[in-house]
Amino acid sequence: MSIFLFSSENLTNTWAGIGAGLWAVSKSDDKPFHSGRITKSKGTKIGSFGILYCSETQCLTTPFIVFSAPDSRTTIANVWRGEWVLPFRIHPLGSPRKQLHKDEAMKVLPTLASSKHSNFGKALPVQATTVFSATPLQDADWEVLISKLGEIFTGAEFQTARGHTPMSLDLG
Repeated sequence: MSIFLFSSENLTNTWAGIGAGLWAVSKSDDKPFHSGRITKSKGTKIGSFGILYCSETQCLTTPFIVFSAPDSRTTIANVWRGEWVLPFRIHPLGSPRKQLHKDEAMKVLPTLASSKHSNFGKALPVQATTVFSATPLQDADWEVLISKLGEIFTGAEFQTARGHTPMSLDLG
């Protein structure tokens, strides 16, 4: 299996994305870099698995399912500070209330524990240049991530965890 890993500067941005039911990447004025992101984003299919990484806490948090393809025509300016591109809908399977520190992830995720890399960023790339690049993992890794970070929400609990109902955006 493969998962998509997206980083967030801080928990505030993570909560904003969860609340909006949306994720996007920072805007870049570097045209070749942005063009490469558009090309790579086409591999992010509805139903794909993803997880968020918070740079501030150095933790994995909030596994999710991709609910729409990234939209190369839309810029988001009302969820996070600044402009964000290639937005896509997500269905969170948890919230930032649960986090798995990168050092612990290196020990408990079978793929990372058996990796020749001792550096989390090498074992599970979280750099801007690797955005929209799927990372191969074992099914057992996803099981660990869901068991440690997943939450079951029903009705009002889900809306409370997200803060409000999803934003209405036409993403194609």
